Formats: sequence, structure tokens, C-alpha cells
Amino acid sequence: MASGAKSFVINRESDWKEDSVISNLCFKNDILVSQNNGENGIYISGAFDSGQPETVWHRLRIDMSIPGGAVVNVRLYASDTSEIWVPSSMGNNRVKADINDYIYDENIDMNRKIDMLDYIGSKKYENMDDLLMFNLKGRYLWICFEIINYEKERVKIKSVKIEFPRVSFVDYLPDIYKEDEKEDSFLARYLGIFQSMYVDLEDRIDNTPIQFDTEKTNKDFLRWIADWMSIKNVSIWGENKLRTLIKEAVSIYKMKGTKHSIAKIVKEYTGVEPIIVEQFDVKDNDCYRKQKKQIENLFGDNGYVFSVLVGNRYIPDTEDYVELLRVIKSVSPIDAICNLVVLSDNIYLDYHCYLGMNSYIAQNHELVIDENNKDTTTLMLVDSNDKNSVQK
Repeated sequence: MASGAKSFVINRESDWKEDSVISNLCFKNDILVSQNNGENGIYISGAFDSGQPETVWHRLRIDMSIPGGAVVNVRLYASDTSEIWVPSSMGNNRVKADINDYIYDENIDMNRKIDMLDYIGSKKYENMDDLLMFNLKGRYLWICFEIINYEKERVKIKSVKIEFPRVSFVDYLPDIYKEDEKEDSFLARYLGIFQSMYVDLEDRIDNTPIQFDTEKTNKDFLRWIADWMSIKNVSIWGENKLRTLIKEAVSIYKMKGTKHSIAKIVKEYTGVEPIIVEQFDVKDNDCYRKQKKQIENLFGDNGYVFSVLVGNRYIPDTEDYVELLRVIKSVSPIDAICNLVVLSDNIYLDYHCYLGMNSYIAQNHELVIDENNKDTTTLMLVDSNDKNSVQK
């Protein structure tokens, strides 16, 4: 593999906060995010220890999104020792200091710490997300991000990967091409372009199984998988529901057009098992001949109609109703008619009212009309044993 044999990775909030100083930046889902208050965001890492003196660092990869007009200055400093010389606060003399102590000193302004990095010769890059660090040599590496952003959209840094030690395509060439011993020779830098492309492609191939793991893949690729599996209106699902749906998609589509597939996809969307009633289920019931009109009003008048009953707490508004209806139609038989019923907490005569779902029977109680109040009709809940009334 033509990349650094080892690497440091920062992709969690705990990683960002470990041995670092952070100013005017926040975290959202393990992503380092700038704040829109007009102040520069600053992140300075602790020392990354390669464990080997005179290490030539290989490559820095930063996964970040930068809105137009924003600037992210990346500063890198490498050394075999943490000792540095900094200007004295008194006079023009210099004093010896430990770079880590200087970084962690709360009494020193963050802008002075950035000036210190510039003073000791750190390398500075602007809006660069992929860097070859052949010109950085030393056991320890420090990284600083200075984010300057006056846009409404925020700068987001999702992850950082630091690869070491240096590995170059030049190492695989005959000795005649190695006459130039400089790590940052023209040939090394030129081949580094193709090496980076090759390594990125190799990483993508190596990580292909992870990409298709619905629990681990990123949100953008998750949407691509959903489209590939004919899951429309991806935005209505939400990320967690979409991951679960894709995982169950094969079993759902195997049953597509059946009662079980409809029940399963509704459960994935609402989180609750629905009640599904097909028209021919009630047509064979004895009550159908006695109350045909009422039953057909509730459950349809032909065998192509099926009713899906869901509580109103799971469908709070019209938009949710429309989207759930679309979800049901995606796995329904092409000629079937869906009657999506939202069970209300209110009881209406000749409408959907079911014991144990949106109505209940309580023991030792009677519901009576208060006949003593002549002005209004009041329903009273009365205990059958002691007849003490409680107004409802």
C-alpha cells in the first residue's frame, strides 16, 4: 500500500477535545463547527507523537465543508523536541519555553498562540484539505486550524487523518531515480499527485463493504442506496428510520403487494404495528348483512379496498398523513385502494370506534345524564357501588 503505514484519526468529539485548546468553536454530531458571532474560531492540537525521531510526515487529509468567502488557515509544525524559543514579554530577548505549556496556558491570548506558531516557523496553508507533508520532519506534530467566516453557513470539519511516515512512489523506482536525496524533490512531489489518487481509490475499494453497511455509511451514500432500492421520498423518513428501512427493504419487497409488507413498512414509518382490515374480511361477517350500509361506509364497498388503522398520536398533521399514504402505496397492489384511518380520541356514531384502541370499558362505573341540571346536559361518571358522582 503506497500510503503511510500508520495514521492518527480525529473524527469524534472526544478526539477533538483530547489535549487541545479550542476557542469559538462548537460540536454537532462529532463535527467541529464554527460559530456565527464574527470571531475567528481556533483549534490547536496537542502533540501527535510518531514515536520515532526525525520522522518525515506523509500526508494530511481533512474532510471539511467551507462556504464561499470563508477561510480555513491550517498551520503545521514538526519537531523532535517540544522546546522552543519565544520573544520575551520584556525587551527584545528570547526565552526558552515548552510549546505544550505555551499552548495550554489560559493566560495567553489565542491570537498570541497563533503568532507563536508563525514565529517558530510553522507551515501555513489556506483552504487546503489534502496536503503532502514531506517538508515536515520531527517526532512530534502540532496542528492548528484558524477559521475566518462571516457567512451564514458554517464551516464544518468532519474528520482529520494524519499519515506517517513518508512513503513515496520514488521508493519503488530504480536507484538512478533516487539520486536526489531531498524528501520534497520535484520527482517526489510530482509522483505524489498520482500516488494520492491511487491511494484514495485503493481506500475506496477497501472500504466498499463498509459503505454498504447501513449502520455505518454516511448520509449521502445512504440516500444513494435508498434510490437504488426504489425508496422514493427519502427526505420524509429521517436518517435513523431510513437506515432501518434499507436494512429491511429486501424482506419487504419480497412480500410487496401483501398485507404483511404493508404492516411492516407502516411499522417502520410510525414505530407501531397497524391494524389492517381488508374489505372481504368484514363481508363474511354476520353483521354485514344487518348493517351493510354502515360497514361499507367504514371499510369500502368492493374487494379492492383495504383499511389501515393508526392512532392519531403517530399521524399528528395532514402532511404526515399524506406521506404515510405514499409509503403505503409504494408496496400496495397496483389496483388496490387504501383507506388510511386515523383513530381519533373522540367518539362519533357510525365512525371508527374500537374497544381497546380508542375506547375502553371500565368496571363498576356507569355513564349517566345529570337530570338535576336543567340548563345544560352534563355527563356524569358514577361508581356503581357508592353512587358518588364525578363530573366529566
